[in-house]
Amino acid sequence: MIRVSGEGKIRIMPDLVILTINVAFTKPRMVDAVAETQATVDSVVQILESFGRKNLDIKTSSISANKDYEYIGNSNRFIGYKAEQTIDFVLNDISKFTDLTGKLLETKISSISQIQFNHSKADSLLREADLLAYDDALKSANKLTSRANVKLGKLLFISNDLTNSEHQGYSTGDRIDTYNKGYGGRGFKISPEVIEFKKSITTEFLMVD
Repeated sequence: MIRVSGEGKIRIMPDLVILTINVAFTKPRMVDAVAETQATVDSVVQILESFGRKNLDIKTSSISANKDYEYIGNSNRFIGYKAEQTIDFVLNDISKFTDLTGKLLETKISSISQIQFNHSKADSLLREADLLAYDDALKSANKLTSRANVKLGKLLFISNDLTNSEHQGYSTGDRIDTYNKGYGGRGFKISPEVIEFKKSITTEFLMVD
């Protein structure tokens, strides 16, 4: 038998971006914090619905409310009740990113905590990378058996090497804090980078004299 590894890579520009939007307010009364948070979330969702599909592209977490403390002097002091909620949104047209963020900045969101790029055809790209990885392994196996003056027989074993496979998009690592203030104005511009879909496999072939 002969065991060889193969690697397949596909490099492509992202065609979608995922935003994580945070809304949070601290008020003396919990009911007021919840009400303002919910009102802001409703206004954000209304904006997002004009940029995407409500049931597929918008995911809203449950609202949470707890006591909020601030470190003042040498101790934590109670400053009110904090209500917060998170919205994940998939923007399927990157060209609209600046327009979307411009409208979001008009609301009282707390931050855009994550901006992640990916591709709508990620699954099919990964399958194609798998085939390229197999082609690479087969090519290596043919070269080795030819050098050893034997023939390559049937495939006995194939397995994905998950430790060397990558299929996630990438995050910019940037956090946009707005501190519950409606700034308005122009939105943010982005320059997406190439995404690499990579798969690695291990194969075993029979060798024939």
